[in-house]
Amino acid sequence: MQSKSKIQTRPIENLLGRIRTLRQKGDKEIRISAQEADQLADSLSQVMTRMVTIQEEIIEALKRAQQASTVSVEMDGGGFTKK
Repeated sequence: MQSKSKIQTRPIENLLGRIRTLRQKGDKEIRISAQEADQLADSLSQVMTRMVTIQEEIIEALKRAQQASTVSVEMDGGGFTKK
């Protein structure tokens, strides 16, 4: 399992703030520097990687839970006795 280091979400938060401001002002476009774009790409990559990892962990946990709740029943057919 990968280490659970803190994801740097500040670039995403900054972009969302800028988008809110853009909407409030009624502006049509937003520009970001190459450095901001790189930081945003890195942050989004971290988020997506973590999401995939969590998704895989959930799928495996569900499979284990399903296997643990499976009950096997064997029947030998028995016999009839006369009383």
